[in-house]
Amino acid sequence: MSHRLGWMLVVALATTARAAPSLPPAPPPAPGAPVRPTAPDPLPPEAPDARPRVAAAAAPATALDVKNLHTLTDDPTVGKADRVDGDERGGVVAFTFDDGPNPETTPAVIDALQKYNVPATFFIVTQRIAGKHGEKSREILQRELDAGFLVGSHSVTHPNLKRASADQLNREVDASIRTLAIQANRPIGLFRPPYGAINLAGRLRLKKLGLTEVQWSVDTLDWRAHNADRLRKKVISMIKKDGGGVVLMHDVKPITAQVIAGVLDDLEAENCARLAGNREPILPVSLHYFLRDGKAPRELPAAVKQRTEAYRAALPERCAKRSAPPEPAVQHAAK
Repeated sequence: MSHRLGWMLVVALATTARAAPSLPPAPPPAPGAPVRPTAPDPLPPEAPDARPRVAAAAAPATALDVKNLHTLTDDPTVGKADRVDGDERGGVVAFTFDDGPNPETTPAVIDALQKYNVPATFFIVTQRIAGKHGEKSREILQRELDAGFLVGSHSVTHPNLKRASADQLNREVDASIRTLAIQANRPIGLFRPPYGAINLAGRLRLKKLGLTEVQWSVDTLDWRAHNADRLRKKVISMIKKDGGGVVLMHDVKPITAQVIAGVLDDLEAENCARLAGNREPILPVSLHYFLRDGKAPRELPAAVKQRTEAYRAALPERCAKRSAPPEPAVQHAAK
């Protein structure tokens, strides 16, 4: 009983802490590192979502001990894997979204993913879910978890960790895990370095904590896009060219929220064309499919496999509906 009361107290303190300041300008990345801007501050919230939610995969059964950081990263399904680069597997595509949650834009991304039954991983900048200013963002985070999406850490304030000191790693990696695991009420096994940049000391810290580093293979550069139609065409073109991969987008960007449903519709159209030509579709899958332990693929959780098979099984019917001619308008007799 005392352990439970202590846990409830920690959660209460974590979710009512004083709001963190706005994200500071990020330092310039080291030469050759992927360049992405720091996410904007959260915008006003949207109306609550009423869509039915996909059943979530069972969370790891590990009991959280908030005093032990290793307990907060002990997710056997995604933690302690080799670095994900996105080229580990062909014929499948995993969508990932960085820098959120943003109550103004993230709900539209979730809506699109649920409409097309596409899994995704959201990498959270945890100062967005801290304190009073993070209340709406915490609600969005919970919606992501309820929908069965993966979440991982993207640091506390989105700094460049290419030259991070031990103290900075403690403040940006360790602290982000404590915030996110407590708020999500489950271990967090994934970490994506801001800008994709992290030094050797940082990688050793991730390994010591049992965190899987996640990079990407399909960089949409949505953060600097200005034309929605061009961005949409670019994303599906890159996915088709690479035959899948790990896609990087940003759920905090209005243009991404605007185009993501179209991107997923284009993916479905491509898969319908592939079925018609007796070719394998590019299946949208969870990031689990890209995890490796050495050269061996990690075993997929049953719920993850079931979701992929559900997409595959539903595809012929969805394709049939896409190709069906529109119903004629009803003609009413004149009175």
